[in-house]
Amino acid sequence: MSKLSNSKRLGGFKHLLAVGVGTAMLATTGCGPEEVQAPAEAATTEQAANRAGWVQIWSDEFDGTSVNTSNWSYVTNIHVNNEQQQYTTSSQNVSVSNGTLKLTARLQSNNGYPFTSGRLESAGKRQFGHTRVEARIKLPVGPGLWPAFWMLGHDINSVGWPNCGELDIMENVGYRDWTSGALHGPGYSGNTPINSRFYPNSAVSNFHVYRAEYSPTDVKWYIDDVLVKTATKAEVNRYGAWVYDKPFYIILNLAVGGSYPQGVNGATSPYPGVPQSTVDLIRNTPQSMEVDWVRVYQWR
Repeated sequence: MSKLSNSKRLGGFKHLLAVGVGTAMLATTGCGPEEVQAPAEAATTEQAANRAGWVQIWSDEFDGTSVNTSNWSYVTNIHVNNEQQQYTTSSQNVSVSNGTLKLTARLQSNNGYPFTSGRLESAGKRQFGHTRVEARIKLPVGPGLWPAFWMLGHDINSVGWPNCGELDIMENVGYRDWTSGALHGPGYSGNTPINSRFYPNSAVSNFHVYRAEYSPTDVKWYIDDVLVKTATKAEVNRYGAWVYDKPFYIILNLAVGGSYPQGVNGATSPYPGVPQSTVDLIRNTPQSMEVDWVRVYQWR
């Protein structure tokens, strides 16, 4: 198990957590995040993809009434970053209806944790290398809520974290005006220097398309088809090895509390990273991360 210091987070980092056979690794924050304002939405995702020469190779549109287990696995054994939720397979926490996936946090004691929530991973089922990965997502707002859309190298069980690589496409710690993105790998994990805050053109409680493109030469982040950050291989190699030339799998989760939210909001009670206002919010109305679709494209 890798343990890193829980220094206060300034944003733009990803909680890590990787799962293998009884394996969980913890990452901390990025420091001094670059802040990027996304301009108004340009073209639709489909139009932009077609113009650029991207061809869709996979998607989950969440049009059914249950999680498609050929695409996703429920993950319930992750307890990292001082997070305060127990992930479950319950339909109260993970559900598909009306064309969207809902990951829902509830004030509901389970396994010694005050909250329950949901987490899905595509490991071993849908893994992609040098592609464009995007999702249309609506986020809950409340300090300490920690939704994320991100990826891990498929070889995590053999090489461990951070050697497997981590690509955080989108994460948020409960603030309506910004999200963050980051890379973690050997020599640039935890307090990774490769991180930024991004400011969408409207509140994160509206649907936005969050996307990453990773190639042999760089990783790019977009919001609503607008490029908000590029990290080149040369930049990454200043800190450590480039590990983005292999398949990665997708993770969607909604955490509650923990080291990253606490580093931003400073809350220590009632729970780390979760102020009383957010406890009351979740008690009165369970909070959901809602995913319209996840799509993957390859350059042709």
